Amino acid sequence: MKRAGFTMIELIFVIVILGILAAVALPKFIGVSEQAHVQKVEAFAGTMNRTVGPSMWAVSLAAGNGGVIAGTLCDTEAHLLQYVDDVPDELSFNACGFDANATGGGTKSITFVDGNATHAPTWTVN
Repeated sequence: MKRAGFTMIELIFVIVILGILAAVALPKFIGVSEQAHVQKVEAFAGTMNRTVGPSMWAVSLAAGNGGVIAGTLCDTEAHLLQYVDDVPDELSFNACGFDANATGGGTKSITFVDGNATHAPTWTVN
């Protein structure tokens, strides 16, 4: 009576192939996660520069503050959250800028450069 099934060499061969695939694919998935965190922070900084900065700058100019927002419009997170719905978990508020929040997977911070009478404030990713 002949049994149907796989031989030991066939099973070992399949396990070796699966091990090779896992060794190749796993580092790529780890890199994708880190890249996603960085791109999320960069997108947030872009949003701050395109929408929030000009809005806060206009309010500062109208109030006679010469375009400066530090110390008035973004001195606390509550002031900034009037313009931003949600800060990514990767970031923590820090005096108009944002520090990397390791508990949220962050590795990048955002630096704030205040505005003046001719230029809106900007945020850059470090």
